[in-house]
Amino acid sequence: MTGAAPACAAPVTPLTRSGGVDIRGVVGNPGRCWAISGHTAAAARMDPPSARTMFCLPYAGGGASAYAGLRRALADLTVVPVQLPGRENRIAEPPEFTIAGIADEVAPATAEPYVLYGHSMGARLAFEVVRELRRRGLRQPSRLYVGGAHPPDRRVPLAAAVELPDDAFIDQLVRRSDALPELKHLRELRELMMPVLRSDFAWIKNYAFVPEPPIGSPIVAFAGLDDGEAGAAEMLGWARHTTAGFRLRTLRGGHLFVRDRPAELAALISADLAAAHTLPEPDELQLWAGRPADHETVLRRYTGLATAGTSHADGLTLVAAIGGHEPGIGVSVLRARDLGGLSELSADEQAQIEDAAEEDRRWLALRAVAAKRALMAAAGRGTDPASVAFPDLTDPGPWRALDGPEPARWQVVHLSLGEAVAAVAVPYDRVRLSVDVAG
Repeated sequence: MTGAAPACAAPVTPLTRSGGVDIRGVVGNPGRCWAISGHTAAAARMDPPSARTMFCLPYAGGGASAYAGLRRALADLTVVPVQLPGRENRIAEPPEFTIAGIADEVAPATAEPYVLYGHSMGARLAFEVVRELRRRGLRQPSRLYVGGAHPPDRRVPLAAAVELPDDAFIDQLVRRSDALPELKHLRELRELMMPVLRSDFAWIKNYAFVPEPPIGSPIVAFAGLDDGEAGAAEMLGWARHTTAGFRLRTLRGGHLFVRDRPAELAALISADLAAAHTLPEPDELQLWAGRPADHETVLRRYTGLATAGTSHADGLTLVAAIGGHEPGIGVSVLRARDLGGLSELSADEQAQIEDAAEEDRRWLALRAVAAKRALMAAAGRGTDPASVAFPDLTDPGPWRALDGPEPARWQVVHLSLGEAVAAVAVPYDRVRLSVDVAG
């Protein structure tokens, strides 16, 4: 294996439950690192689906035409956009819908394998449609694809904008969710779109998640690298809503990449449908979490072709890989109760922890020590840990270290893995994250 980094992890709590890898909630404070948090992740392997039909649900204000690019790019898959009332060829109808009504449109096709894709608001709609079809005893989708969406048990911050006057509401949508800039200036377009936009955002704001058992369909999440509303950090939370396996893929683009980058999204969907494994691209970090017995198979994908590192925990292995033959990659997994002293941290880092609120200190120390160990694994054991420091331990990340006054070449990405924190050091300025949680 070319460029494999040494593991530098303390043992962590066993994470295996009922034959699957149990990757639970965020350690410490939610939202401060990428967190894979679910129930028993991937009790079954994510076998390639045999579906030939994909039903698509739109983002707020969107119609069936939002999927025109995806339809053209997915020539081997029948893409069926569901047209909601109040838009495009249903513009004369009130912009109102129900989950039961949407499920009625999908139900006749459930005799054969199918998949669902929902973008932004559509992801939440698709998730609820899956649960409604389950209540009816109908076939579940072979995949639930979700793009640019907060998990259903989390609020959508942008939804509060629906309470604003028209100008301020539109300004928020344009700045934060890639809505058409013409909405600011074209009165006719605004008059046409405002009723459906306000109706859709009212639905999002009033949505109340009702806990039920996780769905039995694998979930594949897509995040836009430049999406400031629902990026990779937020979308990892979808993992807790399935028992059948989870994947995350990050692609270039903003919130509405389904509209703006359909070919790239189509390529990722096609690769998933074909169970094709691709090597990491130059700005991509691929992570695999699964049982130790399976990790050698994963490593063989990268031998001689990519730089990979591993860290083992009781019942769990994390494999990280980056493209080409970079000088190294560092991986560290650490659990809170195995956190010893802070001798690996600089004086400034120790001072940051001491100055933090008492309830945050152990969390910050855990992240800092895991990050420092990953950094040392990447940079080489001869490096003095205290000479390379992280200037702000409260930064949600990714973290960029300082080597004296100059930025170090390494950037550190954090993930929460149940009772443990993982840190991965990579030589990138920006990171497109791909995650596979295996059975």
